[in-house]
Amino acid sequence: MKKRIFSLLMLMSAFVLVLAACQQADPKGSYATAYKKLISAKSYEFSSDIGLKVDASNLGAEDKQFADMLNDATLTISGKTNAETKQSEAVIKAKLKVQNMSLDFDIPVYMDEKKQVGYIKIDSVLDSFGFFLGTAGMNFDSVKGKYLEFPLEDDKTSSQDTDELQKQLMESIKEAADNLPADKFEKADLTDKEKEQGAAQKVAFSFSDKEIKAAVVKFIEIAGKASGEAVPKSELNKIKDGLKDVTFKKFDVTSTIDDKENLLTENADISLSVDSKKAPQSLGITASTTYKNIDGDVKFEHKPNKEDIVTEEEFEKLMAKDAMNF
Repeated sequence: MKKRIFSLLMLMSAFVLVLAACQQADPKGSYATAYKKLISAKSYEFSSDIGLKVDASNLGAEDKQFADMLNDATLTISGKTNAETKQSEAVIKAKLKVQNMSLDFDIPVYMDEKKQVGYIKIDSVLDSFGFFLGTAGMNFDSVKGKYLEFPLEDDKTSSQDTDELQKQLMESIKEAADNLPADKFEKADLTDKEKEQGAAQKVAFSFSDKEIKAAVVKFIEIAGKASGEAVPKSELNKIKDGLKDVTFKKFDVTSTIDDKENLLTENADISLSVDSKKAPQSLGITASTTYKNIDGDVKFEHKPNKEDIVTEEEFEKLMAKDAMNF
């Protein structure tokens, strides 16, 4: 649960938004305004429901079983962020079926970019992953209510350097998105439910296999340049060759915007096929995201108190102490 992975996910989500924001043909620029308000907001909250559809019928029994688990899973990621204080939190909730058993995951994570540290609630991890860790049914009273501290960066990159890198990446992404065709974007009709939720308009866009692959390669290329480490042409060619085995069958996104030009929802429906004996032959992803409290007062529910924070070394000692009582 490192910041690097979290940041990449957020950056890819932002990339999807940029695709539309840079190309919206509406002279009022309502979608572009909504996007800019979101990325420049001092704070906001979001919640995303994610669905997966994996076809692993071409693989072995173990892979098929794992695919079935993913297909039956429900996954929700919710989060809050305050750009001014550089604090954020995410809660990952999931329901899985493993070996005819239902497992519920509920993992809160709090991050402080100024201090370059994150905190994860220990008992939530033990409760959620006890089946896999072999700790199911055990009581670890010493760590109950405690939060494990972990570094957000393995290297010693400063918060200032990270901010600068993110700015460079976002500017580069905007440049890459400028080449996307404007005729892929159109206004769609609002449903009664969307109107009741405060939506004033809806924008839909979709891209072909060729357009998505070009965007992926361009994203990797400009991300390398922004970081100061340009991706060699030979590596880009390898990436292009790898993408030949992938076919994007669908890449559709719809967004709703309120009358104050705030982004309310983002719904994505993506499917692809893979021509490889070592990978599932198809993958489908749906994501339904809602945004709220943009520039509002964000209250973090999982910011740990000082007395509830333990280091990795302290955590290991507490676990060992409790284990001796079993």
